[in-house]
Amino acid sequence: MFNFKLTKTMRDVQWSFISLATASLSHLLLRIVLGRELGPEGLGVYTLVFTIYLFGMQFAGFGIGSALTKYVAEFSDESSKVKEYVSAGFSSSIITGVMMAIVLYLVSDFIAMSVFHIPEMGDFLKFVSFCLPFIAIQKMVLGALVGLRKMKLYALINIIQNTFIFLLSIYLVLVLNADVRGAVFGFVIPTIIISIISAFFIKDLYKITYLSFTDKFKDVAWFGFYFVLANSIGMINTQIDSLMVGHLMDATSVGIYAVAIIIIHGITLIPNSVHTAIAPPIAYHYGKGEYEKTINLIRQTMLKVFIVIFVIALVLAFFGETLIVLLFTNDFIFAYSPLLVLLIGYSIYSPVHSVDCTLLSIGKVNVIYKIALICAICNIIFNILLIPKYGILGASLATSMSIILLSILKLYFIKKYVLDLRNTLK
Repeated sequence: MFNFKLTKTMRDVQWSFISLATASLSHLLLRIVLGRELGPEGLGVYTLVFTIYLFGMQFAGFGIGSALTKYVAEFSDESSKVKEYVSAGFSSSIITGVMMAIVLYLVSDFIAMSVFHIPEMGDFLKFVSFCLPFIAIQKMVLGALVGLRKMKLYALINIIQNTFIFLLSIYLVLVLNADVRGAVFGFVIPTIIISIISAFFIKDLYKITYLSFTDKFKDVAWFGFYFVLANSIGMINTQIDSLMVGHLMDATSVGIYAVAIIIIHGITLIPNSVHTAIAPPIAYHYGKGEYEKTINLIRQTMLKVFIVIFVIALVLAFFGETLIVLLFTNDFIFAYSPLLVLLIGYSIYSPVHSVDCTLLSIGKVNVIYKIALICAICNIIFNILLIPKYGILGASLATSMSIILLSILKLYFIKKYVLDLRNTLK
């Protein structure tokens, strides 16, 4: 029988899974439509713009949402401290979001012309920059909701936003024939609207005073500084391949490679949802010194995720080629080989990723940063060496090798800071 806390954790996982499944499904369906309507080149340009948006979003949010998840969960029994942290996080999000928006706006033309040699990307990136302050606020809100373990509300916000993005993008591309511009508008406009609405869900927690701001701002900003470095560098391990393909090859190759990435993202929603949901209980148990419960939760989670991912990977390995042709047409058939290589890497990475929030939850965000930096450097080197010789297959090889290394290092430090600590205190 499960106790109450475990039941609550499983419910949180379910809501997190529903949220991410909705996002994954909407992105998959949208990419299918864009691939069929715009072809490999159009899908490639959209993928490059969206990838840069993801990086901008990380710096705009500055890790404040994840900082709030930790501190709100840790002090969930002290409402005054929760309000102080949320208030500091809100103010900080506005500052970092505006700063990042200005930076992206100023460098948009340089990225478009000098890095990817696609002039029209400049206007798309300028438009994307306007939504960064809003997404920073939304990430802060979502982080607070996860810390409060209000996963149903967290899921609702994500579901509404992703559904809105899908419907508006389809309308702009298919009905108004707005091409790539319509697809970009399709995710920027809903992001702004839903971000504004989401801020009202935690309005009762805003209580800004000078003392609370200066005190809690240091905690949130310091945690966020390391987190944004770790997470942004960590994104290199999963996103740099597409950017390097765009830089070293062309938009058409990016579009084909994007199909393999899209399918892979479908299986990662499982570890991602688990990762989000178990962070608060790990922070709670570890903070109370309940190391045995922390270890059992980690072990059970990894085992269950491994079994599920292994089965899915086998199915995709056997039927992936048919799936690609069925969904995206024969123009994208060359995505199958990189898909197979990526399956190997992500099958190893997924169980570890489902519990790597452990390092975040116990405050070892500086360790995550160092691990991510090492693997990011390796990934860039692998991509530079392999893409010119093997094309998009080389990109998938580089990514798989780097995330396997990432898995080994994260697992080592989880063992060091949790399992070894438990043994020392016995």
